[in-house]
Amino acid sequence: MILSSYEPKRVLHHFEALSQIPRGSGNEKGVSDYVAAFAKGLNLKFVQDSLHSLVIYKPATPGYEGQAPVILQGHLDMVCEKNAGTIHDFMTDPLKLYVEGDYLHAKGTTLGADNGIAVAMCMALLEATDLPHPPLEVVLTVEEETGMDGAWGLDANLLKGRSMLNLDSSTEGVFIAGSAAAATVEYMLPATWEAPNQFTEAYTISVKGLQGGHSGGDVKLERGNANRILGIQLSAISEEVEVRVVSTSGGMKVNAIPREAEAVIAIKPCCNEQITTDFEKCAESLRSAFRVADPGLEMKFTPAQPVKRVLSSQCNKNFIASLLLLPNGVQCMSRDIDDLVAASCNTGVLETNDEMIKITCMPRGATDDHVGRMEAQISALAQLSGAETRFSQRGAAWAFNPDSKLLAKLAEIYKHMYDEPTITASHGGLEGGIFIEKLPGLDVLSFGPDIHDLHTPDERLSISSTARTWAFLCAALSEMK
Repeated sequence: MILSSYEPKRVLHHFEALSQIPRGSGNEKGVSDYVAAFAKGLNLKFVQDSLHSLVIYKPATPGYEGQAPVILQGHLDMVCEKNAGTIHDFMTDPLKLYVEGDYLHAKGTTLGADNGIAVAMCMALLEATDLPHPPLEVVLTVEEETGMDGAWGLDANLLKGRSMLNLDSSTEGVFIAGSAAAATVEYMLPATWEAPNQFTEAYTISVKGLQGGHSGGDVKLERGNANRILGIQLSAISEEVEVRVVSTSGGMKVNAIPREAEAVIAIKPCCNEQITTDFEKCAESLRSAFRVADPGLEMKFTPAQPVKRVLSSQCNKNFIASLLLLPNGVQCMSRDIDDLVAASCNTGVLETNDEMIKITCMPRGATDDHVGRMEAQISALAQLSGAETRFSQRGAAWAFNPDSKLLAKLAEIYKHMYDEPTITASHGGLEGGIFIEKLPGLDVLSFGPDIHDLHTPDERLSISSTARTWAFLCAALSEMK
């Protein structure tokens, strides 16, 4: 155990143990069973539903028996991203943790502090015998990162509390009192293929070196989206040379800004010099455009093996146009809260098969109307290009509530302990909105320790911030009487 000498000991002990259990979205049974067994070992009542979400009940400590239950909420799953060249099977392999200064990392992969640190804090609270608190209802959901299916599927009748502490935020001292709605949109362009004929020269275009990040929390940083950059490059080299796409791929998760993308293309032999010149001209322009937001951008144009088929001319045009025209990045900013994105979209995953080219997007918005307008935009483009669309996994908006009693109480506690907290809403999707829909009168607040570069292999957790956040959580619960 590499974290045994760090505080808070029990929280980090549980986090390290969780890191040994594969728990990507859709693969949470193992970690759910582990936490269920932990609760059973403490003789605590719990419910594990058919999706493997958990509700664990802990009675109040002496003096708090008459208080209303408090819900503590986080999610069991994590985003599984790794660096190119990293050998790691997220279905079977444990994470390889290491400490560098104040930060905890995983070697070459995401760390899973989003949201494993919440699970670890809940486990530490469940086992503690010296921390005063009202009755606790610990809710640990599954598949939060891919559509919040666990929260949507949870039986609301299992919960009596009307105050919820969501522990899925990633900046210490920032209290989240609202979050965005989101949807997953699959944009499916039918692929029509033909023999290459004169298109006998093949090349691979690759986009690498981008920072990526959380498609909600990091979108305002305007980092490069590898799929969009690939579309810009394909459009640029197609202006003077007829280009046919052979295959394309990019991104891994719809809610992560894609860091890498590539396309195999075919051209006529007479166009080699022209297309090389056009590629380099566009690549230089893009590197200049992202020199501040994403200075590591790399674009390569390398020979590929001869191909057996290419997209038809019209399908090729429709695909490139779709990459350029699908909404991506910040769409508008909030008029109510400074520096808050109100609407955005992420062209997250790009893939090709025999039947179609599929681009999976995630529109987010401060309201359902924001998301609806982007869905309408995607549908309109699909009608023009001949694509089909499928909308799923919609998350509920959690409207910003400046009059929250829970917010006022915890802000006063935090100010007394540390400093005045920053109170805002999040453009990321949090499960609070779903639980507000399910539980009338629910008051929700979200907070957490410093976690940087979520949804990327650079994800890292501040150990000192975790200690301060843990101390605040314990103090907050002790004041709820």
